[in-house]
Amino acid sequence: MYSYYPRSLPVEQNFFTDKMANQGRGNWSNRLEFLFSCIGVTVGLGNIWRFPYICYKNGGGAFLIPYFLFLVLIGTPCVFLQFSYAQYSNLGPGKVWECCPLFRGIGYGMMTLTFIVGMYYDVILSWTLYYFGKSFFSPIPWATCGNEWNTPMCSVRTNVAAAGPGNSTIMNDTIIAIHDYLNTTSRKTPPEEFWENNVLQLTEGIHTLGTFRWEILLGVLATSIVIFLCLLKGIHSSGKVMYVMATIPYVFLLILLIRGLTLPGSLQGLKYYMVPRWEELLKFTVWVDAASQTIYSLSLSSSALIALASHNKFHNNIYRQLHVTLQHVLYIPFFRDAIIIPIFDAFTSWFAGCVVFVTLGYMAQEANLSMADVVDQGPGVAFIVYPEALATLQVPQLWSALFFLMLFTVGLDSQIVHIQLLYTGLTDTWPTVFGRRRLVTVASIILLSGICGIIFTTQGGMYVVQLTDWYISSLSIMVLVGMEVTVLAWIYGTDRIYKDIEAMIGYQPNRLWMVLWKYITPFLSAVLWLIGVINHQPVTYGSTPYPAWSIGIGWIIGILPLLPIPVTMFITLRRQKGSLKERLYKSLKPTKEWKPAISSYPDDNDVELSLNDNKDNSI
Repeated sequence: MYSYYPRSLPVEQNFFTDKMANQGRGNWSNRLEFLFSCIGVTVGLGNIWRFPYICYKNGGGAFLIPYFLFLVLIGTPCVFLQFSYAQYSNLGPGKVWECCPLFRGIGYGMMTLTFIVGMYYDVILSWTLYYFGKSFFSPIPWATCGNEWNTPMCSVRTNVAAAGPGNSTIMNDTIIAIHDYLNTTSRKTPPEEFWENNVLQLTEGIHTLGTFRWEILLGVLATSIVIFLCLLKGIHSSGKVMYVMATIPYVFLLILLIRGLTLPGSLQGLKYYMVPRWEELLKFTVWVDAASQTIYSLSLSSSALIALASHNKFHNNIYRQLHVTLQHVLYIPFFRDAIIIPIFDAFTSWFAGCVVFVTLGYMAQEANLSMADVVDQGPGVAFIVYPEALATLQVPQLWSALFFLMLFTVGLDSQIVHIQLLYTGLTDTWPTVFGRRRLVTVASIILLSGICGIIFTTQGGMYVVQLTDWYISSLSIMVLVGMEVTVLAWIYGTDRIYKDIEAMIGYQPNRLWMVLWKYITPFLSAVLWLIGVINHQPVTYGSTPYPAWSIGIGWIIGILPLLPIPVTMFITLRRQKGSLKERLYKSLKPTKEWKPAISSYPDDNDVELSLNDNKDNSI
């Protein structure tokens, strides 16, 4: 039974009831902790590591058009929706589906996807720690040839601003003319060889995983320890950590952008990034990848935002703050959390792309190659391009150490939220099993994630990272988000959602959100997923194909987060009594556990709400 808070009691006066609600579960100390935590989980490796290589793979500037379009039509509506129903109930991703118990599997599927992504996030963070440690060497290891991991095909670009004693073009200890380098496309730069031959020690394919990289394995262990320390006191410690972690990236990205713009060829790279090649928009893969990146970057399919919003105080205004002037004649809206988060995320992706593409422009001019051919397309693009840019700075050791420390922190805050949401989901669903010993549960999640992710630390682990990322983004994320929006809009009902939001913030949002939730977002999700599956291409790493058996494993990985949906449907229907029709009907209705986060709410029978009471506050 639904109950709504009476509007006669202003939301500003409900501090006491907010404080009393869910004391055992924990609320954010203030709104900024929640906001910075959301920025921390959305602004991270998805923007700085994944977005540039997805954008580069899809032709640069052409990719930006569908990316920003889907941010408006899919990203922002989903963020607002996830904030709304999680804050209303103060329930995590597993338990929040008491609003429609037949689809509990959506929450469990999101948690499964989060666990899978978290496994290879650990190894990416370990790579950044490895670069951080190597940054203190002089000369910086990826700036020169002649190291033990370099091959005879290694060539250094000669006209970098920070050219030093080691920055000459060397092949077998013989200085070669720059035109030889320009005319030999098989040559590789020191950052490329450092990445493949030193960091990864890359094998010839996924069929040869090789041995474990003990340095990377130790990095995973160090990362796990840091995450555990950050979660010692739950959201009250992790929220304060986010203040620093969510703001540092912009400083370093700005420094690299300014430096990159001074390099020859940088404007060519910026042009490739900013000016669309319209023929690229005729490719279905560009549109599908843009939608997938929007969902991936905003962590919509991981339920991270659901877990964070579930710790909000009931009357936190997630929509907008109204400033009234001219004696209630002019209303000036200032958007709040649900709008700010997508804007920050998109800006950071675009900004990181600028840094990468100005450097790619420099690399293309120096190698006399087109922008499309300057580096292999793959997840390692960022770990080649960023070091290339850092090597051009004065005192590259200092800037490299600071940059990779920053990259570690932005990935770390995402991983902290991943672990937090898994803990929240487990304790909400099985409080007697997982809720009694919080630190033991958190440590167990971290340990299990590290053990399952050991395969990524092998010499062929990069191929496994590419395989996992490829099929997870192709098969799972759009289905989970599309089903979430469809079920909430059509079964739970947009009218209920609007009343829930009104109970929290005092007025109903614009009716445009209803159109987006019911029609546009579900339709786009379904169509784009179908197009993606029909036009699916087998995964490759650069020009390296994958064997058929590994592609089969990729499909299994991609489908794995979807399996909880039919399984929980069967279990839910089996637990109900009556005919199949009666069981189905009961399973689509909210359970008794679905209720507002404030326990002192009056009942529907006691409070009659009119949608027109606060008409002046609606926009």
